[in-house]
Amino acid sequence: MVFEFLVDVAPFVLILGGLIAASWLFEKLGSVLFNGWEVVTWLPKALTYLGFFVGIVLLATAAVAWSQQVDWDLGTKYLLVVIGLALFLKPVKNFPIAALIGLTVGCACAAYVILFVPLPETVLGVSVRWVYLIVFLVPALITYLLFKFIEDALRLIRIVLTFEPVAIILGLVCIANGLLMLFGTSLFAILFPS
Repeated sequence: MVFEFLVDVAPFVLILGGLIAASWLFEKLGSVLFNGWEVVTWLPKALTYLGFFVGIVLLATAAVAWSQQVDWDLGTKYLLVVIGLALFLKPVKNFPIAALIGLTVGCACAAYVILFVPLPETVLGVSVRWVYLIVFLVPALITYLLFKFIEDALRLIRIVLTFEPVAIILGLVCIANGLLMLFGTSLFAILFPS
């Protein structure tokens, strides 16, 4: 498989993800230690956007770990998913994903009917323009409602996982687990031996 190398670099990505997740703690420590140094103000925002891409890598690593027989405990696999979701969802705050997908589906359905389904000037006494509008609106609204529910569920997950105390704990657990994975064990194997 193309992504098998992700299993080899997983400890390093987990440590990087932990550092980014706990960046709020490092921001507060930095503002106290460096007394308002300018780097401290823009670094957390930069780490948030870097965390988006690290979150994608963590989710890809989790997908590889779940799809193949990787000799990791379940805690490490779940940690990859949770921290990957937290970092991936953090910068995606107010992007209207549901509206964009609904608009795309509605336009695609209307374009299909306009281009490939010839309609007479009136359908059941209704102008063809109203039919095209209905063909656009019905799939667009159904898709929007479905994806709005998914978007709200993901927003709830984002709020919980990016809450500062939760993010700091997740980040420190990731750092510890990544360091222990470099030595051939994991935090969960130590805490919960089987």
